[in-house]
Amino acid sequence: MSRTPRAVAATREAVVVRVSGPTATLWVEGEEREARLRPRMPGGPAVAGDRVLLRPSDADAAAPTVIGVAPRTTVLERGERPGGKPRAIVANADLVVIMAAAADPPLSARLIDRYLVAAEVGGMEAAVVVTKIDLPHDAAELDALLGVYRDIGYPVLTGVAREPALAAAVRDLIDGRTAVLAGHSGVGKSTLTRGLTGVQRAVGAVSEKAGTGRHTTSDPRVIPMPGGGAVVDTAGVRTFHLPAMDRARLEAGFPEIAAAARGCRFRGCAHDGDAGCAVEGAVSDERLASYRRILATMR
Repeated sequence: MSRTPRAVAATREAVVVRVSGPTATLWVEGEEREARLRPRMPGGPAVAGDRVLLRPSDADAAAPTVIGVAPRTTVLERGERPGGKPRAIVANADLVVIMAAAADPPLSARLIDRYLVAAEVGGMEAAVVVTKIDLPHDAAELDALLGVYRDIGYPVLTGVAREPALAAAVRDLIDGRTAVLAGHSGVGKSTLTRGLTGVQRAVGAVSEKAGTGRHTTSDPRVIPMPGGGAVVDTAGVRTFHLPAMDRARLEAGFPEIAAAARGCRFRGCAHDGDAGCAVEGAVSDERLASYRRILATMR
């Protein structure tokens, strides 16, 4: 890599670029270095984007040892199962760019909603990018769905991943920050990463049998963008489970529901047909149904 992400350069700390088993690639004083990860270290396990502590005697060694993880400002987490134990994926990012396709694989609003919750509760901004709009799809249905997210206040972009126009629009959206690209396999994350960074990542096709993309990126990696900022290209998923969280935290993951809930008659309203609920009719039916589905997995 020829450039260091702004956040990395500003801290002048060792920052995790990529984790691979018991080792990691780090940015140390503007250079990439390989390091060993100490098992069961404080704040760990380390993930891409973490600021980490090196054993002092190893600071200038060829293969230093990471002995601890600094407190995170933000974190993108998933559950091993619905409502399961949280597992960190990326740390200290500013923005989650949730990618979906207009077709091939089919767009999943449920997946988008779960990523939006993960971004909100993890302290990051979020945006939705829909690719493959050059493929046959129901334009009216797509516009209606994306209108729901625009009305909430999320930035929404559409385009074709391989075309420079979409990369330029996403680069403007990132605006020198660190952004996580997340979503289904086969929606163009690696293609867009190449357009943003110039770095080639494996690009795969969509499985005809499953109707979803094949995994091509196996590990999150922080990749700087020319001119500032960075992207973290994450592994494509078929599903994304949220970790366990209480109802108040889940509600905060739906900002329009949290805002409407201030008008509920009773404190602790679950927005599930309760008397005096101010949420029903104030938010989209689709988003309220999504909230209720996720809430059911947390009980």
